[in-house]
Amino acid sequence: MTLARLGAGGMGEVFLARPERLDAGYGPADLVAMKVIRNEVARDEEYLRRFAREAAVAASVTSPYVARLTDSDMTGDLPWLATEFVVGPTLAQAVGRHGPLPSGALARLGEDMARALLAVHAAGATHRDLKPANVLLAADGPRLIDFGVARTRTATTLTSTGHMVGTPAYMSPEHIAGGRLVVSASDVFCLASVLAYAATGRDLFGNGPVAAVLYRVAEVDAPLDGLPTELVPLITASLAKDPASRPTADELVERFAALRATHGEEGSGSGAGWPAPVVLDIQAEHRDVTALCATGSALLPLPTPAAAQEPSAKGPLGAGTLAPHQFPTMGPTPPMPAAHPAPHHRRLRALAVVAAVAVAGAGVGAYLALRGTGDGDGTGAGGVPAPTTTLTPAQLVARAGVDGSGTVDRSGYVPQFAAQRAPGWKPWQARLGGARMSCSADTRAVVCLLTDGTYEAVSAADGHRLWVSGGASGAQDGPGEAYFGKSGNLLMAGDSLAPQVRGGRALIASDGELQLRDSRTGDVLWQTAPPPGQGEFSAQPLLADDTVIATVEGKNVSETPKGASLRAYDVTDGSTRWDLPLDESDGPSQAEEGRYAARALIDGVVYAHTPDGLVAVDARKGVVLGRAAPATGTGCRTVFSGGGTIQCDDRVTEEEPDPNGENVEIRVERYTPRTLEPVGHYSYLLDQKTTQVDVTVTATDSTYSLARHSDDNNDTGLITLTDLRTGKQRQTLKSPVVGPSVSDPLLADGQAVFADNHALYLAPLDTRSGHLGKPRVVPLPGAPGDRSEAQNDGNILVIRDQVRPPQILMLGGVAHVVFDHGTISSVRLP
Repeated sequence: MTLARLGAGGMGEVFLARPERLDAGYGPADLVAMKVIRNEVARDEEYLRRFAREAAVAASVTSPYVARLTDSDMTGDLPWLATEFVVGPTLAQAVGRHGPLPSGALARLGEDMARALLAVHAAGATHRDLKPANVLLAADGPRLIDFGVARTRTATTLTSTGHMVGTPAYMSPEHIAGGRLVVSASDVFCLASVLAYAATGRDLFGNGPVAAVLYRVAEVDAPLDGLPTELVPLITASLAKDPASRPTADELVERFAALRATHGEEGSGSGAGWPAPVVLDIQAEHRDVTALCATGSALLPLPTPAAAQEPSAKGPLGAGTLAPHQFPTMGPTPPMPAAHPAPHHRRLRALAVVAAVAVAGAGVGAYLALRGTGDGDGTGAGGVPAPTTTLTPAQLVARAGVDGSGTVDRSGYVPQFAAQRAPGWKPWQARLGGARMSCSADTRAVVCLLTDGTYEAVSAADGHRLWVSGGASGAQDGPGEAYFGKSGNLLMAGDSLAPQVRGGRALIASDGELQLRDSRTGDVLWQTAPPPGQGEFSAQPLLADDTVIATVEGKNVSETPKGASLRAYDVTDGSTRWDLPLDESDGPSQAEEGRYAARALIDGVVYAHTPDGLVAVDARKGVVLGRAAPATGTGCRTVFSGGGTIQCDDRVTEEEPDPNGENVEIRVERYTPRTLEPVGHYSYLLDQKTTQVDVTVTATDSTYSLARHSDDNNDTGLITLTDLRTGKQRQTLKSPVVGPSVSDPLLADGQAVFADNHALYLAPLDTRSGHLGKPRVVPLPGAPGDRSEAQNDGNILVIRDQVRPPQILMLGGVAHVVFDHGTISSVRLP
């Protein structure tokens, strides 16, 4: 079973996998790194021979310092090989993060890598690409990996005369002269360059134009300043321009062993003698891999793509996988999953591989400190940044957080990962201390703002009460119920900002002050008041990995009027990072005040709504990256991501009204992330109608958007499905339920999800036809059912008494459905 995509090289992509026979109870020691030949070279005879030679060389080498070949198959449509998976960073990563290795660790590294070369040479082979990225630092010592350009003494050369193989800064003079001239002593030269890097943190022959680097390798004596004194003689001898003058690997083993003995246990912290920060990296990676093994499933699964449904030849990803020349080689983006793998007694089988993160805000970081960044240029279609990462289970938990609109990117698309399910979760029902306004959840807690202006948190695992704002525990006497006045304005005597919950933290506004709390205990981590001379926090704050983004309203009744602004706080201590005015006038009018707000936080960029249009702001620096003026309508009503773009819907009034009232168009404008430049299919029309009916986009993924129709009195029960690739509507279907109690449809792993006061509904999205199928109905225990709505007496409208849609908080394959009167039903998503 394939668990994750680790990276890509010149000939293949590498996946983390486990053997087919281990259906349960496996751990890090059972995992393998499976390399699959790239689609574009799958019919190239030269590359096929080279790949077969890589497997043959790896199979011939036996050493505790070389990653062991576990299996291979060169006969299928997509040849593959698998080696043991080594837990630990590459030497390049370790030195890049923590600096040069101490002398004791250098001696150990030199001895063990010399032993690795001794085994390679004893097998009649040469490695030919020894570099920091091909050395892994495990808890028990280093491992040499990647025999992609290795060759045996008897092998026919697969490179033309004068063609170079290897990495320029870590080549030998023989590499430069031509692949035919590379010998065992060439690996010794390369090892010297690697050890010099480990000792100094820099490439021995510098950087710059390739020609300049190659000239230094071939003709210039390397500068050895900065090397530990005891290493200089060994490195000097190994860098001799004449191969015959260099020590052999056997001689290096003896000399490094003697050198290591002089250091005893210096720099120890593990059996390998790595410095403490490297040991911590290894331990952290081991924990992450162990957690992944415990899930028993692939990281970031995707629904089966339509292309994979077609029968094709059986490859390393199983039957039904994409055939050769259909297999997606996506640079740093993971491939799509196979449909139904076929069993094979020698094969590693791959079920669902890691998901391509489709929207701009879904991925940052790297899975197991990804060993290689792929070979793409980091951009997708239209210049939109391409997704580049997958996440560890620990990272998934740290970034888990949803509300009624989905994640913080406001896409309404919420992929479901088992790691984000609350530990020990079982289906549960609970009742809040009052009626619900809005809620948010992470893996630990469901936090809700109630209509009496207080916040209440319950456990995401079993629904028991955790904490209430304004008190340590127990129900609190609220300051009064929220209501809409005659003017239509929302009035709340208590707090009014929707909570944000993410990765163990809850962001609320208690008594007008922004508070960051522990989502489970309710402990206040820090709190801050609005800046002096300005108004209150006026919109739902946004919570990122290291930054909190708040909107501060302006104040036009003061000696020095001030406009609305965005304000960023450090998530660790609440200190102010930056403050950016959104309005340069003498203060906005009351009508405009509510139109200044941070709406979405996507891939490190805040997208804020102003009357002048949409603005993109760097979340860490507070620098404006781009602006988008509104079209002829009202500007962005909502902001969301989808299809690698930033989108907002715009209500455009037509000049000629129809007999029932003025005509309006609801259009969706689409922009490039960060710069907000218009992109292809600049906009698409959702609907044209009278003002009595409205259409709102509620969810988008990489291909489709869902929009819900409603009218002034009731829900029309219509859902529009639009193809983002063409801007064309594919389907407008009748919802099985209608009325004010129906929630907005969201997307989760290939199905539209919505609920009413009776049940949860899941309509499968057929990616081949672009249509939604008949919804599956999941009963919701504790659901309130139908009830009569309080009549509006023309004075005030008390929110608690109104029938409102439930909120769906989807996380970890679980849906917490929070009903308007305060009941919560937590069920598994089928």
